Amino acid sequence: MLNLPEKTRRNVANGMLLVTGALWGGGFVVMKNALSSISTNYLLAIRFSIGALGLSYTLFSKTHKVSRRTLLGGLVTGFFLYTAFAAQTYGLLYTTVGKNALITAVYVVLVPLVLWVRKKERPQAKIFLAGALLLLGIGLLSIQGRSAVNIGDVLTFLCGILYALHINAVDSFADQDVMQLTCLQFAFAAAFAWIIGGCFETFPARFTPNMLGELAYCGLAATLLALTMMNIGIKYAAPEYATLFMSTESAFGCLFGVLFLGELFSGRMAIGCALILVGLIISQMEFKKT
Repeated sequence: MLNLPEKTRRNVANGMLLVTGALWGGGFVVMKNALSSISTNYLLAIRFSIGALGLSYTLFSKTHKVSRRTLLGGLVTGFFLYTAFAAQTYGLLYTTVGKNALITAVYVVLVPLVLWVRKKERPQAKIFLAGALLLLGIGLLSIQGRSAVNIGDVLTFLCGILYALHINAVDSFADQDVMQLTCLQFAFAAAFAWIIGGCFETFPARFTPNMLGELAYCGLAATLLALTMMNIGIKYAAPEYATLFMSTESAFGCLFGVLFLGELFSGRMAIGCALILVGLIISQMEFKKT
């Protein structure tokens, strides 16, 4: 991608981030089902281990040795990745898939704010407008009926905060080899999960075919492929843009429910999808200063 024009690189990066959102959209239902047969930390340990093993070849390059800064980046981003996913996965035990997707998406607003504090650069107004439209659209897609706030919602909100910090951490180390950084990120996140799981949880006694399929999706599609594309996307697209495209996971989740589970597609959901599309379009428009 380095040889491509800047605009082309950004478009390719945005496309990767959109695919990431689609893979994560399918992951909500898969994770919810998997939690009925495996504990949170062992689920995370296995999915992150699969991701680390898939990219382990990058650590043995004869021409590009792993630097101390890349190792530090892996530790920092791996910590935020683990804590964010742990909060989200524990939250899924106590709240609905729709609410989990919606509340997690608060990072769409938080990432530009954290960037503002970290880089002292005020995000463009269109980013806040696009973020507001996306959150409104996600709300129309995700919230069904009335339900009180519970511990799962609180944990999911904590996930949104941690995920915003994770995206900013990835951006901070974007000058490093992205594949090595991603591999180390997975490895450290897996280590945290194995340690916590070993101390407080029980390893599954058996693995059913369905369980193996769910773990394969979480490890290969939602971790190895999706998070690698996310890190590449953040490297070539500004983090505030990255969050907008990744937040489409909620819309994809609803669409997959309609296509594969026969769920009803209501008028409210159509409006939600339209708002998300408008938000993404606005984020990519160039406005002339007057």
